[in-house]
Amino acid sequence: MFLTKINSKYFFQMLILAIVLLIGTVSNAQFSKDQKPKNLKVLPGNIEGEELKKIMQGFTAALGVKCNFCHDDSKTADFGPMDYSSDVKKEKQVARTMITMVNNINFNFLKKSREIESDISEVACVTCHRGASHIDQLEDILFRTYKRGGLEAAMNRYNGLRKRYFGSYTYDFRDHTLLSFSSKVSEQGNVDDALTIVLKNCELFPESSPSFTFLGDLYLKRGDNEKAISNFEKAVQLDPNNRFANGQLKKLKDPEKK
Repeated sequence: MFLTKINSKYFFQMLILAIVLLIGTVSNAQFSKDQKPKNLKVLPGNIEGEELKKIMQGFTAALGVKCNFCHDDSKTADFGPMDYSSDVKKEKQVARTMITMVNNINFNFLKKSREIESDISEVACVTCHRGASHIDQLEDILFRTYKRGGLEAAMNRYNGLRKRYFGSYTYDFRDHTLLSFSSKVSEQGNVDDALTIVLKNCELFPESSPSFTFLGDLYLKRGDNEKAISNFEKAVQLDPNNRFANGQLKKLKDPEKK
């Protein structure tokens, strides 16, 4: 009877607030001064909870993930604490190896390099991950998607990643990425698909001389000399010093001088 008199919107707002507070209390409890971190195999065993919390926050930011990427959250469904000491997740095992690798690079290889050049920065997780959970070049992601699901799936993946990450440092969306992808597709004998990819690149980068060079080369592979010449000319117009496009134009326009 009491609940029926409460404004439903207010009730749900209070419910959400209570959940947030509860989760915050549980999370902070893991790093309280009274509770020492357990099962540390790479990080110092005497590390303080607050220091560990800052390190973990750095990891999540570098990889664009949350704590449950590495830590067992199987008990959190009933608001139980996350089991930070558990080794059940393989991602935690990988993380330990990666931390060891970073330490080795900084304290061994880069230490020696600083004896030659002092102005060398340390590496960190973000150096390679740049906001992504796995280290992959965009062209490799696209090519794997292409092999599994075809051109439409690969371009949908590209558009989705571009919408989400464009303007960040996570993936390289410059003109050469789709060109590299198209090269891999062309090497598989799928010239028409490669052509579609480069045409998309020319739309995105109308001032890219390499894009029109690739386009001319693909038309040449299809035996369409007229379109090949047109695109090589466009490439030279954008970059008069484009040696490959200039060389192809000489061969196409004056076959006698090959």
